[in-house]
Amino acid sequence: MNAKYAIIIPVQNEEAVIGETLSELQAELPADAVITVGLNQCTDRSREICGTFKNVIIGETNSPGYGWGCQAAIEAVDQAHEIRAYLFYAGDGANRPPDLQVLIEAFEASERRRFIIGLRKFRFPGWINEFGRALPNLILGAACRAMGGQFFHDLGPLRLIESDLFHEMKLKEMVWGWTIEAQIKASLMGETISPVRIEERPRQGGEQKVSGVSLINSSRIGWEILKAAWRTRKSGI
Repeated sequence: MNAKYAIIIPVQNEEAVIGETLSELQAELPADAVITVGLNQCTDRSREICGTFKNVIIGETNSPGYGWGCQAAIEAVDQAHEIRAYLFYAGDGANRPPDLQVLIEAFEASERRRFIIGLRKFRFPGWINEFGRALPNLILGAACRAMGGQFFHDLGPLRLIESDLFHEMKLKEMVWGWTIEAQIKASLMGETISPVRIEERPRQGGEQKVSGVSLINSSRIGWEILKAAWRTRKSGI
């Protein structure tokens, strides 16, 4: 089978959860889709665990950063398949396999939808933690409006990007700015980014690397993301 869709999973030291994530995905894999992981400076058993799964393509990089993990996965899958669209998926178990089909259906419903982002539903029973995740996304969404022309309520990791559009964007922000650069650059290119409602679970295992670590760390990362947004706006298309 020549897959049309590639599920891109960047992985950095996720041995506690990547096995369960891949097992769940394989059980509910959308038609014409293939799973590919980008191992990003892993020092644990992540590679060994991923290697036990048949039909999972593995890419590797020694460069630190979320974007490098995604890029390693994309380069690996492009060698084996002619991919129509990439679906970016969290390796920590926070995303749900059924939502992949939601993005695919939205993509196939219109030729104009080349970039689709999963809009998470933040819930507030534990309002402090949820507010701490929702507010930074709103601030960064406002930054997207100011620098690219489109406002987003969320900069979630679950997203679909048509392969031609992805390669046209030539993303450069490989550490903290990978997601926001894509949204601003696509907007500057005249693309309409379509949001679809999805669910998200708490991380299913391992250690959080971005939000929820500490206020100081989250603020530092947020500042790095804003700087990446400004660099993208200055460089244009």
